Amino acid sequence: MPPARSSGDRAESLSRPVPFVASMRILTAQMRRGRLTLSRSDYEVVCEALDREELVVYPTDTLYGLGGNPYTDRALDLVYTAKRRPRDEPIALAVAAPLDVWTYGHATPLARAFCAKHLPGPSTVLLRATPQAPAGLVSADGLVGIRVPDHPVATAIAKAFGPITTTSANLHQGPSPATCAEAVRQLGESVAVYIEAGPTRHGKESTIVDLTGTSVKVIREGALRREDL
Repeated sequence: MPPARSSGDRAESLSRPVPFVASMRILTAQMRRGRLTLSRSDYEVVCEALDREELVVYPTDTLYGLGGNPYTDRALDLVYTAKRRPRDEPIALAVAAPLDVWTYGHATPLARAFCAKHLPGPSTVLLRATPQAPAGLVSADGLVGIRVPDHPVATAIAKAFGPITTTSANLHQGPSPATCAEAVRQLGESVAVYIEAGPTRHGKESTIVDLTGTSVKVIREGALRREDL
């Protein structure tokens, strides 16, 4: 979650032209041993794009996500510009496994219990950020949003590269990108690499929950229903 910006900053972000990459690639995931995956060379293509601070669209269990290096200003700027997204609206962090959550967010008994039950899965947890959390994703009140997508390709990318940004791969307030084709239609050549892996399992946004208090607070109900918390 980025720090809040002024209305002037937001207007400037929304008025910038969408950046274009020199060439756009679409990689296709294949089913192997019952799981979707990419070839080793394709994963190298993905990691090289992220190293160059370019953007990657990847499948998750909820929607297709827009990934960039969360530790560089240039990559974060590309995410906001490509989406035409106001700077005061949060971007979360995708990690490979539930244990990785505690590197970037402070553990409490409530948070540990929730994550043990629901992660990996279709929820974004809001926690107090640790010093290791990417500064550009930490809100003005010290919170960071973290996801552990339940998708083998997303997991493999986060293992190979490290944590990446996760936000829906669409224009601000655009249709939800439940397919790679929808993400391409909206973001086009502002993204260096798209990963085609078929329709996502849930086809809707993650549920956002604030775990910083004494009880679970639902900020946005999505794929994980309130009654299932």
